[in-house]
Amino acid sequence: MSDELKKLMEILNDPTLNNSVRLGILLALYGLKSINFSQLLKVLDIPKSSLYTHLQVLEEGGYIRMVKKITPLGPRTFVELTDKGKEVMEQYSTLISKIFDKRK
Repeated sequence: MSDELKKLMEILNDPTLNNSVRLGILLALYGLKSINFSQLLKVLDIPKSSLYTHLQVLEEGGYIRMVKKITPLGPRTFVELTDKGKEVMEQYSTLISKIFDKRK
């Protein structure tokens, strides 16, 4: 097994990250920087209670933070990556790229 694949498996074996919905949340945030709860709910198409539970797990793991902000439409909860979340997604992105580049 390549070093890149071993490192990728270490990331994915983290109990917080070994769920496809939570990984999807982090990938969405990595591309968007910040998204409100309602938008994330539409993107993921999962029940509100499930999304909230996944966000709590990610927040407890230190990967995201939920921030309440006042918008013209009223108060909204925004979700954004923490430094730890950004770091793990950069590692994930780099490792995936290296693994796929080796296949060419």
